[in-house]
Amino acid sequence: MIFKQLKAYQQVYPNLVLHAAGLPHPDTLFDKVKNGLGDHSRLGEGYDTEASEHIIRIVDDAEGMVHIPVWGGLRELAQALWKVKKGRSPEEVAAFCKKIQVHAIGDQDGHRNYLWSEFKDLRFIASGFAWLGFTGVRELSAFRGMYMTGDVSMQDGDWVRNHIHGNGALSDCYQLHGHGTDGMKEGDSPSFLGLISNGLNSPERPEWGGWGGRFRKIPGSIYVDAPDFLDGTLNERHSVARWRRAFQRDFMARIKWATNSFQEANHPPTVCVNGSTGLDPVVFSVKGGESIRLDAAGSMDVDGDGLGFNWFVYEELFKPSQELFSSSAREDAAILVRIPEDGLAAPVHIILEVQDTGVPQLSSYRRIIFQPEP
Repeated sequence: MIFKQLKAYQQVYPNLVLHAAGLPHPDTLFDKVKNGLGDHSRLGEGYDTEASEHIIRIVDDAEGMVHIPVWGGLRELAQALWKVKKGRSPEEVAAFCKKIQVHAIGDQDGHRNYLWSEFKDLRFIASGFAWLGFTGVRELSAFRGMYMTGDVSMQDGDWVRNHIHGNGALSDCYQLHGHGTDGMKEGDSPSFLGLISNGLNSPERPEWGGWGGRFRKIPGSIYVDAPDFLDGTLNERHSVARWRRAFQRDFMARIKWATNSFQEANHPPTVCVNGSTGLDPVVFSVKGGESIRLDAAGSMDVDGDGLGFNWFVYEELFKPSQELFSSSAREDAAILVRIPEDGLAAPVHIILEVQDTGVPQLSSYRRIIFQPEP
């Protein structure tokens, strides 16, 4: 299945690079696919695979964090760590684990407890933590927000056929009615969505929330599903579902890059806040009674589309004691933020969503953090 999709990517790559620089050349991808054992019950001596060996090499060579999304089972990672522990000192094992962040969808082959008990320094996002059977309690699993709760108008079979299929070889590889669901399911995709650089996601801060969901830290280095509000109700699935309209439109636009010219396609806007056009959060240290102006008028759209603005506080992280800016200004290009006289008890995260007027409408973001001054 992977090689089929890589060959399809190979066909559309020449057109894709007209829209986005930096996409990997298909010829560099085929040898990155590594075989695992295929039998999750076997672990330990004699069960190394090219996949488990590859994980070790990647982590050893990495200077920063290695993100490992796990869509099926943890056996290959467990085997890699088993080998590292066997051949290295406790200090070396700890240093190795500290370079890894896992985002696992459920515990589909039962190796999660082994990893947690033996490798305490492993950063581990456990989506579907509330366990019941194969992949957790449906109502409490963040990853199920990919296709459950909220606006479900952009995911059924008709939507897939009308907006995804028919846009080149790669689009026609897209699964329809996955696991019996009408149209799209993609229950594993949040582990990837949170890695996309869009100004909202901060991959190494899973507690901040984003397209891949929001997670709360429990003792150790473990993060579990955290609930967000959507349509007035609080639920773990909402931490993904609240962004579905935006990420489905993004999917719809990008799939057309495979066949459309640059002029025929839509591209996400570039967000500028107070002169900064990067993707990292904008951070202010603030004291009580202070006023700060946030100006996004410098934002632009490469396609020449008009832009709309939406400022909001990510209240699930921390809700200040009073409104920081006028509700009437939420859709303005600039807002004035007023810090309460008694200051802030915790950091406040303001999210700016900038949406263009293209078809489909696309969103980009910037996260602004107000930290209480020491």
